[in-house]
Amino acid sequence: MKNELNLIQKGILLSLFLFCSFLSSQENDNLYASAEDVNMLVLEPSYTSSRTNKTFEKKFHYLVARAYFKLLAEAQKSERKLRIEFERYSFENEEFDRAGNQVFQDKFNLAFKKYKAHSDMLSGLKSWNLFSEDRTGDMFYFMAENEDFIFKMYKGKLPEDKMVRYLIYKLADLYHLEG
Repeated sequence: MKNELNLIQKGILLSLFLFCSFLSSQENDNLYASAEDVNMLVLEPSYTSSRTNKTFEKKFHYLVARAYFKLLAEAQKSERKLRIEFERYSFENEEFDRAGNQVFQDKFNLAFKKYKAHSDMLSGLKSWNLFSEDRTGDMFYFMAENEDFIFKMYKGKLPEDKMVRYLIYKLADLYHLEG
């Protein structure tokens, strides 16, 4: 049962990542965090290493926030779709008395498992409370683990979208491993 749930979680995360990476920039304009220098979001205290600089640190905080919000927005969209699918099966199960139909029950159970797994992961994603003073240290560790690679991308003048997609992938991977 647990292996089946992990497989479902992997599938959901893979689908979510692929969906995020192929969205057009036009569709995602409303998913970005604010990038204004005046209101720069600082997610964690300064921990910039000697290999980086303050300009990069500000940019890095912005990129992590952007990745987090894009992942959160896409996860919420997916959660709505999975909830609708589960509710449709629930309605059919009750209204049309499908308790004896094993094929239907298998689909119903799978829809429930997918919805439950995704809801749990979404709750975990929201639990980071990026703007709260009481947030966990998860964001600090995530940023520390990924700073060097993003700095290499930054020095290599790779587009921001590539850096954000990488961070989305790492965030999704982190939630999969925690789940």
